[in-house]
Order: sequence, then structure tokens, then C-alpha cells
Amino acid sequence: MQESKCKRISCIFYFYIVKFKCKKLNIFNYIFNNLISGFIVIFSRPFKVSDMIEVAGTSGMVEDIGSRSMTIRTYDGLDVILPNRYFLENSVTNWTRTDLKKREILKVGVSYDSDSREVEKLLTDIVKDHSKVLKDPAPFVIFKNFGDDALEFEIYYWFELKSSSGLKISSDLRHHIAAVFNREGINIPYPQRDIHIINDDAKKLTLDKSENGETKNV
Repeated sequence: MQESKCKRISCIFYFYIVKFKCKKLNIFNYIFNNLISGFIVIFSRPFKVSDMIEVAGTSGMVEDIGSRSMTIRTYDGLDVILPNRYFLENSVTNWTRTDLKKREILKVGVSYDSDSREVEKLLTDIVKDHSKVLKDPAPFVIFKNFGDDALEFEIYYWFELKSSSGLKISSDLRHHIAAVFNREGINIPYPQRDIHIINDDAKKLTLDKSENGETKNV
């Protein structure tokens, strides 16, 4: 009986030793992977300090590249520290690797009774008039589609990432578009649906509530 109890204790003790060693091994592998990833990032240089990147759902400017981790300053002013392995295991978008230009698309819908050529011209003039929109590449407007409720247009334009705010530019453009459309009598429609009710005298359908709350035909 005593011998069986000792064997049980020995097995439990051995199990915890193995578990502890595996945990240490996992920690070692984690640190080793981050170090190797750090060396790859440092020497291959897919991005550098001050580059604007997006990885694993985090966007911002690279502030520091270390041997085990990297610090990203987000647009909300937060410093996010990511292990270097993130940059090898996830897709990374570097917005400033080759240049500082970024393209944005602004979508606009107008009512079906609008002159599409006039709308295209007005939108082109508006986007070209903005001081932060780059002249090269030149902005342009396309008539994208016949939507369910509107004629759909898209404005394509570029701006400098480090000297301009994409959110501020798009907001300015929307304000300008609203003012110009109001002046020119161009309507921006809201979603709507036409409902056609057919009254069949031969068969009338009346909905009535029964006592148990169910709907029935009478």
C-alpha cells in the first residue's frame, strides 16, 4: 500500500517536472524566435524608424526597432510594443517604403435626375481646389455605377502622409461638396424603396389577431 502511494507521488512529481521543462522550453523558443525575427528585420530592413506601417490590426509610425520587439506610435498617440515575430508571421503594409504618397477614395452618390457630366466636372474642380491634394499624381473622378438609389461616383486623390491628415482632407472635401451641391441644386439621395400595393377584389386578405397572439387569415 505504501509502495503504491510512493509510486503515485513519484508519477505526479515527474509530471510536474516535465511540464515545467516544457514551459521553460516554450519560453526559450518564444525568446529565440523574437531574437531571430529581430535580426531578420534589422538586416533585411523592410521598414525603418519613422516609416508608417500596418501590422496585425495596428497602424502607426515606427518609433523603435529592438532585437526582441518593435515600438509603434499609433495615430491615437499610443505606444504599442509588438514582438518581432509578429512582423514575420503577419502581413505588413509599409505606406512609406518607396514614397510618402497615399491614395484615398471618396464615394459620392447623387439623385438620378442629376446631369452626370456636370457632377463629374464639379467633383473634379472641388478635389483639385484642395491645397493638400497632390497635383502629381493628378486626382480624377469616375462614374462608378448605377446604384439602387443614386448615381455613384468615386473621387481618387493622393496626399502626403507625413504632412497631411487623410481624415481632415476627406472631411474638407465632403463639406465643400455639400456646399456646391446645395448651390447647384444637386441632391444627395437617401436610401428609399417603392412599395406597390395590389388590391384584388376577388380575394381579400384580412389579418386578424387571435386570442393566443397568432396571426390568421379570415
